[in-house]
Amino acid sequence: MGLISPLLKWRDDRIRLAHLRSDREDLDAAYRKEVIAVRRSLSAEEWESANSDYFSECDLIQSQIDEIETARIIRRAKAWGVPIPPSPKWSEEPVYDDEYWDWSNIHGKYYLNAKGKALLRREAYTEMEMFYKPWLTWAALAISVISLVFSMLKR
Repeated sequence: MGLISPLLKWRDDRIRLAHLRSDREDLDAAYRKEVIAVRRSLSAEEWESANSDYFSECDLIQSQIDEIETARIIRRAKAWGVPIPPSPKWSEEPVYDDEYWDWSNIHGKYYLNAKGKALLRREAYTEMEMFYKPWLTWAALAISVISLVFSMLKR
């Protein structure tokens, strides 16, 4: 059960991300189609309300996406021993200008921004490459020797 549980979590997260991204695209399409097309007929208050609803829905979906992606990248970084940049300390007033972390007003947490995700992804892949490179070199050498042996036996 130790191997199955992480695979199921990975699958569920992947499906959830696909649904959230699809929901965000559907929300954008509906906004463009309905609100922008009829904005001339809307009063200022109706227009502001429609914009507010759209942006709060976008923020909600994006914060859910960020939550899943941050957890996934941090899990991979920890597995490969990559140091995670420290998130700002929680205080009364959230920090909005951190280099690697963004504050989510929806969940009241910090999530990795694009720069933080790229940093951890790059460092994890570097660690993976350093781990697998010697093995791949020996595997390529073994395949070459086996191919040579079969080609000599075939004659």
